[in-house]
Order: sequence, then C-alpha cells, then structure tokens
Amino acid sequence: MATPKLKRHQAVIWLPPRSAGERAFGAEAQLLAHIGGEPRVRRASLDSMEQVRQVWLIADARDVTLLDVVVPPLSGSKLRQALPNVVEEFLLQDVTRCLVVPGPVTGDGKRLVGVIDRDWVEFVIGAFARRQMRVDALWPAQLALPLIPDHWSLSCAHGALALRTGATTGVGWSAGDAPEFRAEAIGAVLEAGTVTTGGERPAKLRAFLEAGEWQRPVQKAARAAGMEVEMSRLPLVRSAPIDLMLGRASGMKAAMAQFDWRIWRAPVGLAAACVVAALVGLNAHWGLQAAQKQSIRQAMEQKFRAAFPGTQAVIDPVLQMRRNVAALRAQSGRAGPDDFVPMVARLAQALGPKGLDAIAALEYRDGAVKVQFNPTVATGSSARDALRQACARLGMRLAFDNERDLTATLSVQGA
Repeated sequence: MATPKLKRHQAVIWLPPRSAGERAFGAEAQLLAHIGGEPRVRRASLDSMEQVRQVWLIADARDVTLLDVVVPPLSGSKLRQALPNVVEEFLLQDVTRCLVVPGPVTGDGKRLVGVIDRDWVEFVIGAFARRQMRVDALWPAQLALPLIPDHWSLSCAHGALALRTGATTGVGWSAGDAPEFRAEAIGAVLEAGTVTTGGERPAKLRAFLEAGEWQRPVQKAARAAGMEVEMSRLPLVRSAPIDLMLGRASGMKAAMAQFDWRIWRAPVGLAAACVVAALVGLNAHWGLQAAQKQSIRQAMEQKFRAAFPGTQAVIDPVLQMRRNVAALRAQSGRAGPDDFVPMVARLAQALGPKGLDAIAALEYRDGAVKVQFNPTVATGSSARDALRQACARLGMRLAFDNERDLTATLSVQGA
C-alpha cells in the first residue's frame, strides 16, 4: 500500500538527540524535517516552519530504550501502573522520571515496552505547542524505519544509527561526527543486531542516509559484514508499532506528572511537623484550661460549703450562693438590690421630676420589674436613650421590648 502523502501544513520530523536538542532546539537547524509539498528531508529549525501545524515526531534511537519483557496479564490503566515496576531493573535512570509505554504483544507472555525520558518529551512537545504545532505521534527511530522482507533497515542521521531488525526489535547506536570512525560504529551496530536476533542476519541491508557523506562508511561496514547494501534518502515515515505519546497524561494529569514532588519533601515535612506541634500544643492548652476550671470550681464549692455547711448537694455554687444570701437578707428584714422597692426607688430617681405621671403599670417577677410607661415620657428614641443612660448610672438595666412599645424590663446590671 502506498504511503500517504503529506499536506503542506504537515511534517514528519526526525528529532536530534537530547544532548544537542536542548541547547538550540528552536532557533538552529537541528531538525530533519519532511514537510508536505517538499520532495525530500531537509534540515530546518522550529522557527523556520511557520506553515506547519501538524507533526509526527521520530525520537533519536539513543534516547529510547526498547525492552521485550514478561508483563502480568493486565490491561489499560492497571498495566500502565504495573509497567514501571517491571522495567525498573533494566534501567539506569530513575523510572519515575521516564515515560513507560506498552507496545504490542510479542509472544510467550512478553510485550514490547518503550522507555524515554519524561522531561525531554515534555520539552519537545512544549516547544512545538508554543508555535501552534500539534504533535500527533512520537515514534522511536528503530521501529519507524520501513520493515522490508529479508532486509535490515538502517538509518544514519544526527550522528546516530538506528537499526531495525524485525517487527518489534531494533537497536540504537552512536556514530559520532568523525567520518573515520563511522564505519566501525556501523559494523558494531550490525553485530549488536545479530546478537539481539539470536545470531541470524539477512544478506541484505537497506540504508537510509541523511547525507551522501554516509555512503562510504556504510559500504565499508556492509562489505565487512558480508551484506549487500542499498542506499537512499531518509524515508517518509507514517507509522510505527509503538507510539511514545501514549505514555503522556493529559490536562491536569500531565501537569501533575511533570511536577517533581521530591523538592517539596522538606517543606511538606516541616509543615506537617508544625501541624503536629500545633495539635499537641492545643490539646495541652485545653488540658491545662480544664484543670484550671476544675480547681476554680472546687475552690468555689469549698467557699460555699464553708459559708453554708448544712448544704447536702452543690450543683451551681454561684447560683446557690446568690439564693442563700437573698434568703438570709430577707430573714433579717433587709432588702436586696433586686427587690421590688429598691428597684422602683432607683427608677424614680432616674426619672427625676417626670416620674410623677410617668408610669402606667408595674409588675415584679423573679428580680425584674415590668414597667409600662405613659406616652409622654418614653416617646422618641432620644428620650428612651436618656432614660437608659440614667438607669445605667444607678446600676440598673432598662430594655424596651421594641422601638414602638412603651413596655420595658428593669433589672439589676450583672444579674
């Protein structure tokens, strides 16, 4: 089936290695781009591809680790959660800083797994996104090369070698920039491919070259390996058996995945210690206050029993003391401050000369006097405020039922 052509706003881009890409990813011509409407791959910078809006990326083979590992019989999110534990022993890098992407099943309970640095992927995708370019896929270079029967496929670009030896197998290798060492590097990657396939190697090699300077090293290495070689420009890639973009989360999950929680261990630990200290201090203070409350109550009860030794039960020492003192005062014939006569006398003193015809009715109950005033005395807010203040100066509290009613309640302050 023919490879679908690219439109003018589309491009397939071979990414540089991480070591070179982060330095001048946007401004320098670090990318190998096959742009729609152009006949072949050319070097370009992000800033020079203003017309491109949709891209498919090919990751440098040196930045991707392909593993063929036994995985548990899981699927979906459970498989993605289990994979980091499965591949951790095969990686030199911290697995939590990597994207671990499941690929197709390879047989015997094994599955292809791709691993790439998470920060590098987010940096690359962010660089494209800032220029309004949508990244639709990210393929490893080893498996993006054409799968040709009875052939191995080799790409030579960015000083790197990518060798595809099967449907789900491939090798990445560094060739360097020095031409005299490239033939040795190509021979080494061919030997590595032979090892990964169990000693089997086809008789033909298809090489895809970034530039003509790779021809002599490829011919020399193929001749030494006893392989017949065919060479051409880098191919137009439109698919691969594994898409590393599938390891990324979206939206808030992506932001959380990029967040490095390790730098917050000390602040979070300090905050947790402060919360624990505050809770301990709060409980200690509450215990101290409870002990003080108990000691004050005991002291009040002791004073009450000392004054009234015949009391059998003490429930509320303050209230019981007030009642007993009032009873003793009544027995001795003395009036208390909340008795009817003293309260009415102080009300008359507060009314002054207006007291002769100021009150329509009085009702005494439970230490308080219900007073109904005549309209000539308590009409208007200013007159009521003056009467309240006069009562307050004499130790009384006067409270009207509402602003329009002439009825008020008179009681002793603090009672």
